[in-house]
Amino acid sequence: MMRRRVPGAGGRGPGNDEGGRGTGRKRPRRPSSSSRHPAPDTLHPTPYTRHPGDNFAKVDASRFKDVAELAAAVSACRACPLSATRKNAVPGEGGGRKGIVLVGEAPGAKEDAQGRPFMGQAGKILNGLLKKHGVLREEVFITNVVKCRPPKNRPPKPAEVAACRPYIERQLELLGPAVVCPMGNSATRALLDPKANITNVHGKAVERGGLVFFPLYHPAATLYNRKLLKGLEEDFSSLGKLPRGRTGTQRRLFSGEG
Repeated sequence: MMRRRVPGAGGRGPGNDEGGRGTGRKRPRRPSSSSRHPAPDTLHPTPYTRHPGDNFAKVDASRFKDVAELAAAVSACRACPLSATRKNAVPGEGGGRKGIVLVGEAPGAKEDAQGRPFMGQAGKILNGLLKKHGVLREEVFITNVVKCRPPKNRPPKPAEVAACRPYIERQLELLGPAVVCPMGNSATRALLDPKANITNVHGKAVERGGLVFFPLYHPAATLYNRKLLKGLEEDFSSLGKLPRGRTGTQRRLFSGEG
């Protein structure tokens, strides 16, 4: 049985057994298929509990030791009904070199097909904005509040956001970013303020729960309202001027330093 690689996990599964030849020693008998490949629950024990008759389970993400382990669990998650209609879960990807985490609403069709975030037209706009400021996509971490695509790209339901919330909260704990950028109303309301309106709060840094949040317009919104693109570009310029740490350093997020 071939091991499916988990998108965004950043690691490989165990390699094939290496058997020496010509040593004069008897090769050990290979274990049975069932012992070589443990059941999925043995590899990634279910991180949630479900009450009988409840379509939503409570996720315990606190036990994940790193982002790769969390990504593997997200890809196998069955905590809410979205898992039944998705093709691939989208845990998120990227690095923490720039100390920035960009958070969208939920995967779309292309993201669902590839298991990677922001792969469509909105992703092209996001990549262009990063490149304009000398930042590679691989230098920031990109994810969504909800990790599975809602059917027909509808907005995520509150219960779906709540079911996925432990994953994004644990990702932020593990990454420890200098700034978190919720993009659009859904992400901003999920992470910052349930009553927030992105029109009023975009481009303004707010500290909450030990993290700095800097809401942005969602790149997809600029596809339908080109006037928002100028605001998004201005906000990216302001984002790059934010300090990379809280120790009085003058280093900036888009300073070009590592």
